[in-house]
Formats: sequence, structure tokens, C-alpha cells
Amino acid sequence: MTVPTRVLLAADVAARDVGGAEHALATLDAVLPTGLSSYVASTHVVPGGRVAVAVSWAGAPSDEVDRVLAALPGVDLEGAGAREAAAQHADRSAGRLVRFAGRMRVERVLTVAEVLAGSVVDEVRELGVGVLPPEAVLDLTEWARPTWTDGRAVLLVHRAAAGLVPFESRHQIACCSAH
Repeated sequence: MTVPTRVLLAADVAARDVGGAEHALATLDAVLPTGLSSYVASTHVVPGGRVAVAVSWAGAPSDEVDRVLAALPGVDLEGAGAREAAAQHADRSAGRLVRFAGRMRVERVLTVAEVLAGSVVDEVRELGVGVLPPEAVLDLTEWARPTWTDGRAVLLVHRAAAGLVPFESRHQIACCSAH
């Protein structure tokens, strides 16, 4: 049995926030094999207050890597930010998953058991409470961003008027924005 090659690319895209990094990932999606079940894209906070990106997938690297490199003029693929993102992505120690297997299936109202069965998410935790039971109902409508934590993909949720929702919302408000 042949074990497929795991391709890992990381880049410091000089983004100042996760929104900017997600925009860079959207550009990468145009040239990467995103339809693969093994495709994972993540954002990583790196030294200097920037957010870098990393992507990985199982498969042959040759053509895909050449296309990616050609699509990223001016992006740092070898600096400290890229190396940090690559290390965090590879060992699953930190990073926020933006693209992952099953994301589209779980971005709706469903149970914890359905999230675990239908995606790469390993665990769902409620902020301040802990791991949720399989029957707990979540409203992940159009937004799920698990994080790498201790080698596992963990989705953090909290209680809101709508029930259990993702801790991170699609529309971020900067801290102290009202003053």
C-alpha cells in the first residue's frame, strides 16, 4: 500500500487580521485542489502581529505547487511567519481552520454527533463548560472555524439567544471599537 504524499504550503501574506488572511486563502483556492477530502487551509497568528496562512492536502505536489507559487508574487514563502504557520499546521498545535473536509455539511443547525461524523472536527467544546454531549444542538449556520488544539480540531461554541453558536462570529467587532 502506498501512502500518499502530504503537501504543505505556508505563506506570510502580510495580513493584519483573519479577514485579510481568509481573502488570501480565497485567492489560493483558485489554484489549489480544494475538492480533495484531505484539503485543509488554516490561518495562523505569527510574530509581528500578522496572520499567515497554511494549506495542506494528500497528493502529488509537482503541478499544484508550481501553480501556487506562480499565483503568489510578492508573498513570503520562506520567512519566519511562513515557517511558524507551517510548523503549527503540521503539528496541529495552533491555527484556525478555514477550509476543511465537511465544512459545508456542518454549517447549518445540527447536533454535536453530526458535526463529529460529518467533518474533520474532533471535539466540540462550550466556552466555560467543556466538551458537549453528542445530542447537543448547534447553530453553525454558514460559519464554523475550529482551531488546532493539542493535535485535534476543536470547535468552540458559546450560548447565545439562538442557542449554541460558534464562539467566533462571521462579523467581528474590534475590541474597544466604540471608543
